[in-house]
Amino acid sequence: MPKTKVIVQVYPSAGDPAANPDRRPIGRSNDSFQEMLASLERLALTLDELGYWGLSHTEHHFHSEGLELSPDPGLYNLHLGRRTTRLRHGQLGFVLPAHDPIRLAERCSMIDHMLEGRFFVGLARGYQRRWVDVLGQRMQTDTASFSDADADARNRRLFSEHFRVLKAAWTDDLLQYKGESYQVPYPYDDGIPDWPPAEFTRRYGTPGEIDENGTILGVSVVPRPYQWPHPPLFQANSTSAKTVEWAAREGVIPTMLTTPDETVFRLARAYRDVAAEVGHELAPGERTGIVRSVQICRNRSELGEMTERHNRAIWKEWYQPFGFLESLRHPGETGPVPAPGETVGERLLSSGLVIGGVLDDVKRRMEAIVEAGIEYFVWHLPWGLVNDDALIDQLELFASEVMPEFDLVDASRHEEPLPLEPVHG
Repeated sequence: MPKTKVIVQVYPSAGDPAANPDRRPIGRSNDSFQEMLASLERLALTLDELGYWGLSHTEHHFHSEGLELSPDPGLYNLHLGRRTTRLRHGQLGFVLPAHDPIRLAERCSMIDHMLEGRFFVGLARGYQRRWVDVLGQRMQTDTASFSDADADARNRRLFSEHFRVLKAAWTDDLLQYKGESYQVPYPYDDGIPDWPPAEFTRRYGTPGEIDENGTILGVSVVPRPYQWPHPPLFQANSTSAKTVEWAAREGVIPTMLTTPDETVFRLARAYRDVAAEVGHELAPGERTGIVRSVQICRNRSELGEMTERHNRAIWKEWYQPFGFLESLRHPGETGPVPAPGETVGERLLSSGLVIGGVLDDVKRRMEAIVEAGIEYFVWHLPWGLVNDDALIDQLELFASEVMPEFDLVDASRHEEPLPLEPVHG
């Protein structure tokens, strides 16, 4: 059974916009962005020292409000990765339908080399129309709307096609592809004629890349990744059985936001069953992840106030309007969420999304997750919206009191280089 690995997921934010009215729009404030970079560097160095496995970010654009300032999470990965020694860096994740898949493959391969394998890639479908509709227009896609079935279907088709191209760009020396919206070469049927240095490419390029007439028949995406066949692949915030089953067939690690814990354990069992159907025998919980927040308090009477203070801004003001609290419904519940008279913090606790209480309470929840074999514990941390010192205290307490008890500390130093060549047999 694999050891559980802890990834801290942060949505880089430039602080409370209400506290900085003179910087409006705070998302375009240079001072705020520089302060945020310094804060993220402090976080990364702390996680590296404490033995956390990974640090991840999301992808979002146009956030003038200052929340989730992450238009290119890969640059955060590279920036922070070059300042750490063992911490892995990645995203949960790149919104694949809005990217050219080959350019994303190239970008990820370069980061993977520059971090010498301390890199993982997360993928998502996108949900914010403000930016997905704008940046996805050339791909003829728009957001995976919760209410628009046609938009959802288009988004799914494009995600699936881009995923196939992305993986082939990493694994195939000669990439050739013909799909609904993407072709390599273009046009696929005729190729690209009259390549000027045809003889040079025929002599030194990829075999089959060019024919005897100087026509390009495929492309070779360079460099290939540092890790073979590619960096670990994650699916961000999975909630449905359909997504989890797709991930099992494709060798992708789903990070499951759904509640309660037993629902995640059930989906992890389904993941294992589907993986076995396609020839991959896994231990219980292997290659699956759970998304939770952690609140450790000195006594239980503090828990409600702490949870509300740490999470209200991002959940009440931001996530709730997008409908995210729907994933926190209790079984059989109807009506609004949270229920009348219930705070956001209370719902986060009662649903199980927040693992909270005194140390023993947190340990018992973590014990169940570890015993279920869940390989990745993704800690959703409201970095930038809560006092940095308070969150560092939480991370240090978890690392000193919880992680050693369940052998969650990552002691690897990448002393041996990761394989660059494919493993056969």
